[in-house]
Amino acid sequence: MPINNSPAKLPRAQKATIGRKLHDNLTLRAQKGPPEPTLDAFIPQVDAITTRLETHVVGKDETSAARAALADRGEKADIEVDTLARHIEGYIDIEASRRAGPHVSSARALHTAAFPRGRAFLDDHVPDENREIRRVLAVLRAPEHAPTLAGISFPMVWLDRLESAVGESDLALAEKATARGVLGDHITLGKDAEAAWVDVVGRLRKYLDCRAPAGNVEVALENGAILAPLNDAIAHAKALATARATRRKKKPAAPAAEPTA
Repeated sequence: MPINNSPAKLPRAQKATIGRKLHDNLTLRAQKGPPEPTLDAFIPQVDAITTRLETHVVGKDETSAARAALADRGEKADIEVDTLARHIEGYIDIEASRRAGPHVSSARALHTAAFPRGRAFLDDHVPDENREIRRVLAVLRAPEHAPTLAGISFPMVWLDRLESAVGESDLALAEKATARGVLGDHITLGKDAEAAWVDVVGRLRKYLDCRAPAGNVEVALENGAILAPLNDAIAHAKALATARATRRKKKPAAPAAEPTA
């Protein structure tokens, strides 16, 4: 299979880097002169498309990092939610399991109302778990259950901590969803910018191919210097592809399976 030398195959971040170097080379040539309107017209074009590409490359990287941070933040909040819910369910269940006592019956009723599935809901998808946690909090904060909680000396601060933890979890989920949308925008717009970059760079290459008259070494060298960032990147990509193909050919074949009787 022939190795593709199209700049379209280069990674998006590398396209942005190459575009900036091409812009710098074109600007330097224009400063040295002489004026060449057709070639110089590529300077603002390359600058504009490279800026677009850089925006979405950086934006994608920053948004991906933000999503990773939000995922870590959400995981920590979910751990806190799970831990506190286990404390609360366990405390009430222990009081409801006493052999005797003035609040055993009401503790059992409270446990059934607040935790009909025991702790099983803690294995649910986080948004579903958080909705159940808010229902549990509503049950435990209901006025009719206040005497029972007071009678079993339930630490009410746990409810405050659980409410804070589930709020943090919900916030992390919401912000992660927003970041996912922003990331999607950067990916989509980045693809559009890549297509435009390939078009501009392709037209620049075609113009430079036709620019040097046969035998004009000076212009040919100038063309090569302008396109060096692109040509070097393509050459490097081709060398890597060739090395990979060579390694695949040299890889020993798997031994044939022993015939079965």
